[in-house]
Formats: sequence, structure tokens, C-alpha cells
Amino acid sequence: MKAMEDARRIVAEATRTPLDQLPEEAGIESLAAWDSIAHIGIILAVEELSGKQLTPESIVSIVSVQSIADFLEAQNQPQ
Repeated sequence: MKAMEDARRIVAEATRTPLDQLPEEAGIESLAAWDSIAHIGIILAVEELSGKQLTPESIVSIVSVQSIADFLEAQNQPQ
């Protein structure tokens, strides 16, 4: 579950939310601190961690901790 841990850490840092107060279910709709500036920070952190530049489609699909974890897991799958 490393991807989920990474996703929670990324969102916690970008939104300045204590990690122990950030549920796996958190998302752009439920977390007030996840604003446009935080979203840019999240995108940059995901790109840095994955080593890949996100496509516009990926950027708009990242709307929750789970969607970040799913993206990170997919990047670690053999092609």
C-alpha cells in the first residue's frame, strides 16, 4: 500500500493538513484546503514521485487521495 501512503503524504503536505487527520477518502470536494494552489502542488509532487509529466487528462482526474494512489500504482506496473 505504498502508493496510498505516498498519496496521503502528498495531499497532506500540499494542503497543510496533518497526516493523521487526512482520511484515505479525502478529495477535492471534501477537503476545503484542497484549492487550486494546493492542486498545483499535488500535481508537481505526483510528477516528481512518478518521474512522469502528467497529461491534461491525468491532471483533471486527480481529485482524491485514492485517484492519486491509483495513478501511482499504475505507473509502477510493468508495461
